[in-house]
Amino acid sequence: MYEAFLKTHSYLRWVVLILALITVVKYLSGWLQKKSFTSAENKISLFYSIAMDIQLVVGLVLYFISPITSSFHIDMKDTFSRFWGMEHIAMMFIAIALVHIGRIIVKKAKTDAARFSKGTIYFLLSLLIMLASIPWPFREIIGRPLF
Repeated sequence: MYEAFLKTHSYLRWVVLILALITVVKYLSGWLQKKSFTSAENKISLFYSIAMDIQLVVGLVLYFISPITSSFHIDMKDTFSRFWGMEHIAMMFIAIALVHIGRIIVKKAKTDAARFSKGTIYFLLSLLIMLASIPWPFREIIGRPLF
């Protein structure tokens, strides 16, 4: 069961990152080109939000069934346990919160320019936090394979 959740979490990461990138590009181009806000922008940010929520559920299941996080206490001096026990999950919660806050602010914004600018900022911040919190293969102690 652990392996299935781990593979799902790993592959779903790419869906989330692609949706995040599309969302940021769409909102940024709308902001810079002074476009009208349409249902397409709303839908892509909705899909991004949904994918993040699904990834959160899979990640939480992993957090509680993983031999990595269930077999140690969080030692702030140990990079491995600190990352998996605290940093990864905390940063991902922040990224998810930014997506949801961004969606709320976009819906409440009065002008298209405000929707695009605020959406760009919140969605870009969430993407950057995610990128910094993923255990990329090049990260020495915590690195994981791409797939």
